[in-house]
Amino acid sequence: MSPIADNVAITAGAGTSIATDDIGGAQYQRVKVTFGQDGTASDVSSVAPMPVTAPAATRDTHSISVAQQTDAVMSQLSALTPKFFSASVAASSTDSSLIALVAAKKLRILALAVQCASTATTITFESSTTTRIHKIPAGANGGQILPFNPVGWFETVAGASLTVTTGTGSTTEISGVYIEV
Repeated sequence: MSPIADNVAITAGAGTSIATDDIGGAQYQRVKVTFGQDGTASDVSSVAPMPVTAPAATRDTHSISVAQQTDAVMSQLSALTPKFFSASVAASSTDSSLIALVAAKKLRILALAVQCASTATTITFESSTTTRIHKIPAGANGGQILPFNPVGWFETVAGASLTVTTGTGSTTEISGVYIEV
């Protein structure tokens, strides 16, 4: 079998040719990529690569992943380690500490499970002991589950602990996942 020429006529009878490459007996048009302002053309090469203008961003690398990573939650380029807390809080408790304060950091709750015993109660989460940030009314043997939320359900103010106040009801079991931001 003799090789087919790498150029084919594009206008029958006129002799005009285009660059092609014979791949498996089929002709594929060859195109050279260029860039430049209107009326100019610079060939793309290893010395003059195709210029790419990325959208303005503060990140130097990407933090997108195909699988969920459970060892860290990304905040900009910082990897934040998820932490866990669990407590059993008696009925009628005021300002019981769930998570100690971390200087200059907010405590962001990413997941939460609250379960009270046989008597209904209300559970109020607070930023330190002053600011109510989330309230859960729980029926007898009831509660609430806030599933994992990467942006968080609620958070304390910076430098405040996470406390809880329970109503007159029964002991409440509280567990959760948080990060320090």
